[in-house]
Amino acid sequence: KQWYQRRVRGADAAAKEFALHGLEDTITSQHRNVCTDGFGVANRADAIFLDLPCPWEAVPHAVSAFSIDGGRLCSFSPCIEQVQRCCAMLKEQGFKEIQTFEGIERTYQLSRKRIWEPFVGRDRHKKFRADQRSEDKASAGKWINAYVKGGPRKDAVGHTGYLTFATMPPKLVEKDNITDNVDNLVNPIAD
Repeated sequence: KQWYQRRVRGADAAAKEFALHGLEDTITSQHRNVCTDGFGVANRADAIFLDLPCPWEAVPHAVSAFSIDGGRLCSFSPCIEQVQRCCAMLKEQGFKEIQTFEGIERTYQLSRKRIWEPFVGRDRHKKFRADQRSEDKASAGKWINAYVKGGPRKDAVGHTGYLTFATMPPKLVEKDNITDNVDNLVNPIAD
C-alpha cells in the first residue's frame, strides 16, 4: 500500500511541476496500470517513457496512444532480459530504429601524485645522478605535489541500467480517408 501511495504522490507532484512550468497542456502525467488498462489516450502521444518491470506488456498500448504522426518511446530497464523481451515486442509491433544504451554506475577516484623535486625540470637527469651519488639524499630535495590523477576504482561494484529507444513511424492512413482536391492545389510556378 505504501508503494502505491508513493507512486500516486509522484504522479501528482510531476503534474504540479509541469503546471508550474506551463506545460500542463503539453505533458500528461497519470498513475495507472498501463500494462493492462493502456495509457488513457488514443492517437495523441508524441513520446512515451516507460519505467516498468514488464515494459513489453505496455508496448501494444503505446501503439494506439501515439498520434498518426508516430512518436518516440523510451524504456528504462535494470536487467538485460527485460530489454530483450521489450525489444522483441517493439519489433513485433512495428517500431523502427530500436537502440539500447547501457548506463553503468562507476565510482571515480581522485588521487594526488607527488614527485621528488630533483626529478622536475630540465636538469632532472643531472640532479637524479647527483642524488644517487649523494650520501645524504634528504638534503638533495623534497616532495612536491605535481598533479591530480583520476580514474575508475578497480574494486568498485556498480549498478547498470539500460535505456531502449524506438521510433513508431507515421501510421498508414486508409485511402478512403484521404481527400485530394486537385482543383484547390496551388501551382507556385504559375503564380
